Amino acid sequence: MTRMQRGQLGWACLLAGLLVAGFGCDETRFRTVKTNYDLFFPEGDVQRDSFVQKAAAKIDILWVVDNSRSMQEEQDNLAGNFDEFIGIIESSQVDYQIGVTSTDMDTHGGRLQGNPKIIVPGPDAETYFRNNIHVGMAGAGDEQGIMAAYMALSEPLISTDNAGFLRADAALAMIFVSDEDDHSFGKISFYRRFFEQIKTVGNENRVMAAAIVGDQPDGCSNPQTGQAAAGTRYHMLAQQVGGNIGSICSEDFGQTLTEMGLTVAGLDRKFFLSDSNPDADSIEVRVGGELIDQDWETGWFFEDGAISFNGSYVPLPGETIEVSYKHPQREFILSQTPAYDPADPEDMITVIVYPPGANDCSSSDECGGGACGLAGKCGGQVIPYSLASGWVIETRTIGDEDQYIVAFERDYYPDGGSVVQVEYPCLGGCQIR
Repeated sequence: MTRMQRGQLGWACLLAGLLVAGFGCDETRFRTVKTNYDLFFPEGDVQRDSFVQKAAAKIDILWVVDNSRSMQEEQDNLAGNFDEFIGIIESSQVDYQIGVTSTDMDTHGGRLQGNPKIIVPGPDAETYFRNNIHVGMAGAGDEQGIMAAYMALSEPLISTDNAGFLRADAALAMIFVSDEDDHSFGKISFYRRFFEQIKTVGNENRVMAAAIVGDQPDGCSNPQTGQAAAGTRYHMLAQQVGGNIGSICSEDFGQTLTEMGLTVAGLDRKFFLSDSNPDADSIEVRVGGELIDQDWETGWFFEDGAISFNGSYVPLPGETIEVSYKHPQREFILSQTPAYDPADPEDMITVIVYPPGANDCSSSDECGGGACGLAGKCGGQVIPYSLASGWVIETRTIGDEDQYIVAFERDYYPDGGSVVQVEYPCLGGCQIR
């Protein structure tokens, strides 16, 4: 053994606290040390996910229109601007069916109105809709639009008066139009579960609810149509299920119906990222090369591992959605088998993270009173053992090898350019490296 090698081995012994006064450290006796530390240098990288917007093959569209005395102008507005709505759907080559019922549970009770009751693609589709959408103005004053939709899609109507409307392989869209709030019995959560379960578990995104109702929170007014109450319950359903919301007080429903046409055409509104837990602040979304703002109503938002477009903006058929974001390193494989209590890993394992740009040091004197860590850095932060905001220990087997991993799984992870230091005792003693 050379003099330099002896010096290096002696330094390893000293670091491990094994050099006791009066004893030497020879190359045979000291093959293990009591503790080990691993250093990791996460850089992170930028992940880019790409999606192509596709239209649904089939969709059933149920319109629920207020037929109380104050709704003449609104029904006319719908009829006059229906071409904006149907034009989008037909350009997407969707196989659609349209049915119309009213908010009046006393007279119509969810039964489809008009002739024909079910409108299908064809040269007369617009004419049929304009006729059917005029559901009258003699309806009850306690408008129950959500209950009407529930009854229209339930037995016995779905097998009798409304037979043929609900197709098992089609998406479902409900559009509510009213100048009053919904007065149906029951909680919105009940109706949401019912509507989503129509398409079975796992296909909930094939159901959407849109509304043209009074603005939140105080309603709205129009010189021609007068005052409209806030459509609070319709807003809640549309936000929970996913869909557009337009104002009943708009003088022209053209823009609203265009936006609803894009959504109702069955266009995907949710795109799951390859990394379900990215650096959310770093996400950028481009559609057709254009940067789209993060906005609940007019852009996108991130939730549960996916980019969602639940407001007025939806990517058009065939458009490419590109999502870029930082893909941080969250797992660090330990070089040796740690000895620790699974009920309290933090008692034996210490994780310290030195932020990017931390000063190098060879002694604590260079750290302004702070400690100079084993990483040769100042300003380290001890990270707690925590599933939500710190680290956990995970294990996995690769072939015959058991790996022990320090993992950052949720809110916290080391920034790129930082240094991660993990210090721990080893099972059976740590091997000198």
